[in-house]
Amino acid sequence: MASLLTFPEGEEVTLLDPGAGIGSLTVAAAQSGRDTRIRATCYELEGSFQSELAATLADLPNVVGTIEGRDFIEHAVRLVASGKSPGYSHAVLNPPYKKINTGSPHRMLMRKLGVETSNLYTCFLACAISLCRPGAQVVAIIPRSFMNGLYFKPFRYWLLGRVALTHIHIFDRRDRAFSDDEVLQENVILRMIVGAEQSVVHVTASTDQRFNDTQHRLCNFTEVISPDDEEQFLHVPTLGSPSSDGLPGVTLRELGMDVCTGPVVDFRLRAHICQKAEPDAMPLLYASHFSGGRFEWPRAGRKPNSIYRNAETEKWLMPKGCYVILRRFSSKEEKRRVVAYLFDGRELPGNAVGFENHLNVIHQDRRGLPHAVARGLVEYLNSQAVDDYFRVFSGHTQVNATDLRRMRYPGIKELEQLGRSARAQPGR
Repeated sequence: MASLLTFPEGEEVTLLDPGAGIGSLTVAAAQSGRDTRIRATCYELEGSFQSELAATLADLPNVVGTIEGRDFIEHAVRLVASGKSPGYSHAVLNPPYKKINTGSPHRMLMRKLGVETSNLYTCFLACAISLCRPGAQVVAIIPRSFMNGLYFKPFRYWLLGRVALTHIHIFDRRDRAFSDDEVLQENVILRMIVGAEQSVVHVTASTDQRFNDTQHRLCNFTEVISPDDEEQFLHVPTLGSPSSDGLPGVTLRELGMDVCTGPVVDFRLRAHICQKAEPDAMPLLYASHFSGGRFEWPRAGRKPNSIYRNAETEKWLMPKGCYVILRRFSSKEEKRRVVAYLFDGRELPGNAVGFENHLNVIHQDRRGLPHAVARGLVEYLNSQAVDDYFRVFSGHTQVNATDLRRMRYPGIKELEQLGRSARAQPGR
């Protein structure tokens, strides 16, 4: 990360390291700019780290360090609001990951900076940028989740209005890059210039944090963000991967379809849910019913199998029919990001079905799809092209309904042909 920073010859620089821990990133920056005098400000709220951080800073001959043992977000907002921003020339950060709710103190503080965001890591990044002067270099390692999805849209607009992205580094193998952390988020390293005009982006990729096999590519910014994309989704093209517009076709809406998350939130309907498949109840389907490429119902285990149809549950149920099902979350070990299942409820009891909230359901006006079209969709979504596209496009293990709406698909006739071809194959 520190190697992405450049240091002007003969000038003193001011470095910001928020959430510094024991000072590892400041050490790396000091080594990278060993001939530069650095005034470093390290924020660390955790008292158990502060003594080791002080010792680390004292051992750096080219660094004059200050430790701020206070809440970084709170202090940053106060500095900006009072017009006393330090105007750092460099910032390097590995911020904490934690979701914050709408009414949390940190979220309300961020609104004073004009930032609406739902995670501490984006709060830290926004505060760091706000404390930097124009032309400052900011290098951060953060989850890729901000790059797409509805919740981070306001933050993307805020960020891209204040910095130019000059370098993006991704880790091609989630299971190797940070194997000790057991995280479900993929991380990305960004280099940004505050207040600069956007130009080309240097994209690099490696399988892990040793960077021994790094690949390089210089991209036009239009490959990262499509000029006509109102969502401002960020794609990360790499060597040998499809471009951000690599899937031709039409959207689900143009196909007359839509996708929703499963309507049933089980803890809200607990009184109406049964562990076993009861004869007078409707099937209730969880992600566990779709596993290993197969659908199994009823299924013994911790998850319930049925839900009663009544006035309390009616609006959460969908008519029996043929749907395409995708689990919203993939595990760290799974080889494929997108796994689609054909659900044909004709042989199940009852006249309705409940889909639990951890599923995505592709439907047609909240009803089932024609069988051949649904089977064709499953074949397409399980293709290598879609999986490759999703890995470029999405940096986390969640398959969002928003992502699926934005994807492009073959037309109805092509899907029907895919479905008929799949059905004609032995064992299908």
